[in-house]
Amino acid sequence: MENQKAEYREAVAWSYQMLGLTKAQDFKNPEALEEELTNYLNDLIVKDFNKLIGILYRIDISQEKAVAALAQNADKETAGQTMARLIIDRQKEKLYYRKLYSK
Repeated sequence: MENQKAEYREAVAWSYQMLGLTKAQDFKNPEALEEELTNYLNDLIVKDFNKLIGILYRIDISQEKAVAALAQNADKETAGQTMARLIIDRQKEKLYYRKLYSK
């Protein structure tokens, strides 16, 4: 369980850094960072959708996967929450494979 929390914290931190939102100084509260990430993504959806598509491409999330997730979760959460979850899950997946093959 503690390992999952550490992986989540690391994935959120990495997501945040890849988006250029912070210098990764304090990641003791990943939930707060996820909320900030959600707000940032909600803002991008409204103001700069092309930038959001570029971010998803850079993180390796297909536009089709993003659209499907948005459609599936439209009545459950905001679009920013869905995108943040996709980004964090993808980063966790990358971390898993990085650790698996770095041995």
